[in-house]
Amino acid sequence: MLERLFAFYVDGRGAPPDECTRHLPYFKTLKIFVAPKEKRPELMAGYLDDWYHASRREPYHDSHTRGTSFMGYWAWEAAAITYLLDIDDRSFRDAQFYPKDLVDFARSIQAEPAHSGAPVQPDGELRATAGQPCPKTGRWEALDIPPQVKSYQQGELMLNLGSAYGLTVWRYMDV
Repeated sequence: MLERLFAFYVDGRGAPPDECTRHLPYFKTLKIFVAPKEKRPELMAGYLDDWYHASRREPYHDSHTRGTSFMGYWAWEAAAITYLLDIDDRSFRDAQFYPKDLVDFARSIQAEPAHSGAPVQPDGELRATAGQPCPKTGRWEALDIPPQVKSYQQGELMLNLGSAYGLTVWRYMDV
């Protein structure tokens, strides 16, 4: 499931596996990705109906019965899938574990996935990741520790600096 989500933002990851490392509840999301658009709301509603029970082997299951640190249950992956696949969520907006406010927020900012060009972040920053062609000539800063600055020409491939975060992300500085 995560590989399918990453594919919206990271090019070249190859074909995703046909199984989930954590089988329950996540394997049911795989059907949503391949279903025709009109079937997706029904599949997501079913996923959300089964989500808590299917999560019984996850460490968070029944955490409301243990200790004082319980913060609630949310099917975060349902929000991500709904947003990325642009699923009409009217039929499941009130599902118990569906974080509709998160989806509403994501839709309100309309950040662009990397596969459709360099994403402009909600704060207006232009960013690009290692291996992508530079979308705009100028000075770029690697979001890493320590940060590094490099000038790129449009079309030049952005360098991979072996970031401590696993992926070098560059932020355009010449605003």
